[in-house]
Amino acid sequence: MNRIPGSERIHVEIALHEIADLLDDFTPAPDAFEATKTLHQILTDAYRVFSPELAPPLEGGEVT
Repeated sequence: MNRIPGSERIHVEIALHEIADLLDDFTPAPDAFEATKTLHQILTDAYRVFSPELAPPLEGGEVT
């Protein structure tokens, strides 16, 4: 946790199996905060990197 005034933030480490669990539980609503959408995108991108054979397909069928 960074407690420096003006730079307060947290850093979270999530194990690979927990990324999949979070994605199963977590789909942001269309009106969700941008931070929520960003977190979901980070989790999705990480899962695609670590487990491409298990990750959901990219929108439009793109391949990374």
